[in-house]
Amino acid sequence: MPEPAAAANDAASKRSTSPMPPVRNSSGGASGRGGGGGGGGITEEVDVVFLESLDKKYECPVCGQVLRYPVQFEECGHRCCSSCLPDLLRVAPRCPIDQQTIDKDKVYADKAFQKETDSLGVKCSFFERGCNWTGVLSELMSHIEGCDRMLTTCPMRCGVEFQKRFLEKHRLEDCPKRDIQCQFCEIGLVAEQEAGHLETCPKFLVPCPNKCKKKEVAREMMQEHLENECMRQDLCCPFSTYGCEFSGRKKQLKEHIAEKQLNHMEILCSAVKQGDKNQEKQQKQILEMEKKLVGVERRVGGLENLFGPQLVWRIDNYQEKLAEAKAGKKATIFSPPFLTNRHGYKLALSACLYGDGKFRGQYMSLFACICKGENDALLAWPFAYKLTFQLIDQCEDVSARKNIVYTVTPNPCKENRPFLGRPLGERNASFGAARFAELEAIGKLDYIKDDTMYVKVTVDLENLLPLKNRDYTGTGTGNRDRDYI
Repeated sequence: MPEPAAAANDAASKRSTSPMPPVRNSSGGASGRGGGGGGGGITEEVDVVFLESLDKKYECPVCGQVLRYPVQFEECGHRCCSSCLPDLLRVAPRCPIDQQTIDKDKVYADKAFQKETDSLGVKCSFFERGCNWTGVLSELMSHIEGCDRMLTTCPMRCGVEFQKRFLEKHRLEDCPKRDIQCQFCEIGLVAEQEAGHLETCPKFLVPCPNKCKKKEVAREMMQEHLENECMRQDLCCPFSTYGCEFSGRKKQLKEHIAEKQLNHMEILCSAVKQGDKNQEKQQKQILEMEKKLVGVERRVGGLENLFGPQLVWRIDNYQEKLAEAKAGKKATIFSPPFLTNRHGYKLALSACLYGDGKFRGQYMSLFACICKGENDALLAWPFAYKLTFQLIDQCEDVSARKNIVYTVTPNPCKENRPFLGRPLGERNASFGAARFAELEAIGKLDYIKDDTMYVKVTVDLENLLPLKNRDYTGTGTGNRDRDYI
């Protein structure tokens, strides 16, 4: 039963996605498009070549190609491709052969004529490349997909195009992207890198620069060859280090060494004497440096004693403040603010003498917080310097003291910006040691004496960034003053 035009158009819109190449007949007559379905794997535009001249009845009057999925006009019996029908109806609904008016409701898919078209004899589109296949139009696309005369591109993406039958040869012998092995050092590499590799390959044979009998030597052995094997290489006298200026070829060098033994002994003696003088001079310099170092150590020790830690916090009336912390009246006390160094960060300590949070009643908690300072705009943020807290043992015998020490290393990650970033308010949230010292341990030694406690904090400024001020006035280099922040 013939299909109406609307159904034929729907079918054509689905089938037209299958590729179908331009065609020509074997005698160079009218060209058209092959009937039958298309197929995947077509890598180039191909002609469909008929065994005999194409009869006009198989030719679409609209596109001039062989009919593909033909539809028939009921009024006149002529046909066109189903894909050409929408254009024909949109421009002028007339038959292009006899100009009869076409009623779109009287246009039908002609499946029988399609089968007749599919049975037309064709030869391989690549017959000029040597393929002898012949068959019917409906089988052509299946053959083309597997035809070894069709052009393809290298699967390793080198960009070269060739017939499929040469794929294996290209992949193994010609492709610049193929994997190869250096014939000299046997390292694996890509073929296109071989030329560059050979310029540095340690095993590659290179000619001797002196053109001696051994014409080629491995690149990595060239220096050894020149020093020990090449008879044309000029060599320095072994005593050149001590002042002998002779150089010559191997034979000449041997003669020189044999003839100048006395001279060489004199050179060696002179070198030994000079070495003794140099050693004596260096020894004096070492003694002078040691004296200077002792002086520097003394000065550094004096500076440490003068400036000491960044803060020693004296907490008076300890028992009263501990009682207030137990009762919850004043759980936290604060130290005076202090600077880490000249022009540095402004910090303050806070202590919970009876503990903080879940450690309340078990530990003394000690924290630091960063305060807003005058020099914050000059400093590096976030704060990332190690702090060391110490609860000082006040034993009279200094050598017997056992200070409680706790080190805090800030982690300058994004989540810790509220603690370590540049203060937006008067001070940041506190960070430090919730378990600084056990309350039981505090009462055993001399950490509390005369109702007073001492807490020391030291900031490790080893990696402190320098603040550099430079005078850019005029065209000179100017003077640079350095301070540390």
